[in-house]
Amino acid sequence: MVEFIRQILFVPKCKRCFKPADSKNLCSNCARELAKCRISNPQLPLEKKMDFISGTYASYKYEDAARDVIISAKFRNPAAFIASLLDDISIDIKQILAQNNIDIIVPVPSHKSKLYTQEFDLPDEMAKKLAKHTGAEYSYAVKKTRKTEKQHNLARNKRKTNLVNAFEVTGNVAGKRILLIDDVITTGITVSTIAADLKLAGRDNVYVWAYTFNKEKGNT
Repeated sequence: MVEFIRQILFVPKCKRCFKPADSKNLCSNCARELAKCRISNPQLPLEKKMDFISGTYASYKYEDAARDVIISAKFRNPAAFIASLLDDISIDIKQILAQNNIDIIVPVPSHKSKLYTQEFDLPDEMAKKLAKHTGAEYSYAVKKTRKTEKQHNLARNKRKTNLVNAFEVTGNVAGKRILLIDDVITTGITVSTIAADLKLAGRDNVYVWAYTFNKEKGNT
């Protein structure tokens, strides 16, 4: 009876549909659907150019299963996503770190008020997991000091002004080559704003990796 209960409680759940899954936290159907969203060459920079960014990378397109996985991780079931993160993209990250001589991994920060509704800082958790696995240094070097409107609710010409003085560099990044970690890249204005602040703080180069890239809205 104890073993039966243990199996029910601790069986891996699919990080997309929450049905019983394999050790990678995906059921067979969702695994096939997620594979369809895979970017063909995730170790190569995206064609999209962003101000103050030396190179932008992503592992999945923000669509279908990959979009569902991110939304579930943010609002419903983050544990399964984090547990399977290294199975999904560890090779991508290791190659990006090596080919760009990255010194530190830094998450794109969220304002503390966001955690009241989301209760989970996905970029920060990803950055910690990836740093631990790869041996790279983790640093919460940037903080979001001002609550802003959600970027996706704003027209593109208002997104830059929305982020003016929203971030503060609090860590020592002088001369460092940084990999910013995020869950979704759309226009890239947020990471460009952070990169500009890092440049003023004396950073060497800033690269960006996101789990997903929203190509449709990314104006590529």
